[in-house]
Amino acid sequence: MTKRFSILLALVAFAAILVPSAAFANFAIHGNYVNDTDACAGCHRAHTSVSSITWADAGGNDHSALLVSSATTMQEFCYACHDSAGQSADTNVSDGLYYGTDYGTNMGVLNGGGFESFGDTPTTSTHVSNGGSWGAYGGGYFGQGAAGATGNFTDTGDPKTSNLTGESNKIAMDCATCHDPHGSANYRILKSLVNGNYVGGYVASATAPTNPTPDGFVSSVETGWPAEGFRLHTAYPAYEPNYTTPMYAKGYDMATGAENADKGMGGWCAGCHSTYVGDSTELFTNSLGIVYQSLASTYNAGDGAGFTLRHKHPINVELASYNSTATPLNVTGLEVPVANDLSEKGTPSTTDTDWVECLTCHRAHGTIAQMEGFAVDTAGLPPFVSGTPSALLRMDNRGVCENCHNK
Repeated sequence: MTKRFSILLALVAFAAILVPSAAFANFAIHGNYVNDTDACAGCHRAHTSVSSITWADAGGNDHSALLVSSATTMQEFCYACHDSAGQSADTNVSDGLYYGTDYGTNMGVLNGGGFESFGDTPTTSTHVSNGGSWGAYGGGYFGQGAAGATGNFTDTGDPKTSNLTGESNKIAMDCATCHDPHGSANYRILKSLVNGNYVGGYVASATAPTNPTPDGFVSSVETGWPAEGFRLHTAYPAYEPNYTTPMYAKGYDMATGAENADKGMGGWCAGCHSTYVGDSTELFTNSLGIVYQSLASTYNAGDGAGFTLRHKHPINVELASYNSTATPLNVTGLEVPVANDLSEKGTPSTTDTDWVECLTCHRAHGTIAQMEGFAVDTAGLPPFVSGTPSALLRMDNRGVCENCHNK
């Protein structure tokens, strides 16, 4: 693997100083800032930055990120700490390994996998585009657009059915596409705005303008997780993230604690993969009297069939939705993770009321799963990096299907 050594030693020195002694909301340099914080200087120079990396404002205008580095891509900058050299961060997202002992299994595979490998085994699909861009499946193969976007666009007023059919508005994928390096109300500093869609954040008020209420989409059942979400300028010493054991939570409204099927990890991923969390389009009753729902959205999947109705597996639904006496789900023997109830915080266990979500079947960063036979997509469309694309699935071929449906 090619190493990236162009990052200035100053960044490494600052980052090493900022490793926390307690578990804060978003850890070390990534949030929990106070009025006398030194963390800004770990990544930025106000007047003397030499990095060419930029950020875009709400109007799409680019500005210098003022980064302490000669890095030319965001991934290169993040790898200064999060690569195989382990320079201050225990999470090696390049190789998908955890180097620490406090918050996971030493040398265990990260929950998200690895962008480039799992140790010495190269990934078969990855979520980063290494400076390029591609469309989000389920947002139309070429990516969901917005009203007035360039290309063959059908605007229905509903983000679940408004999609591009041409090759415009692709999404540039790097670390900062999904994560906010300054912290977030969401699990794993997931951004509050992706692809122009709100997926969690903070709600300010006149009475507490410097202490806004968290309104995140993605929660966890890790020990010490604050059910109301991470507040700004607040330490959470009881919080214990687990980087190698999935401990995902259902979708909740953080302010009220009510379940919300449009939130959770599935709701967050729908910021780009907009059609995968959708409404029922058809109801039917089988011979046992069980009512099923067919989920479908209209978009272009890039498979040659064009802009047409696509049926999909339900997301953010209880396992019990498909648990009948005829074809029971393998609830007690699952090897894939599910989204748990917040009452299971610290000691999650799979029950038939837990949810199927995106990360039940897929890894967020990359996978080494192998595909053969019917599971091979000969088209080899991006973001796959081999001739046998693995679609970020957790298991070889379609093991994720058999693991639940037990056929």
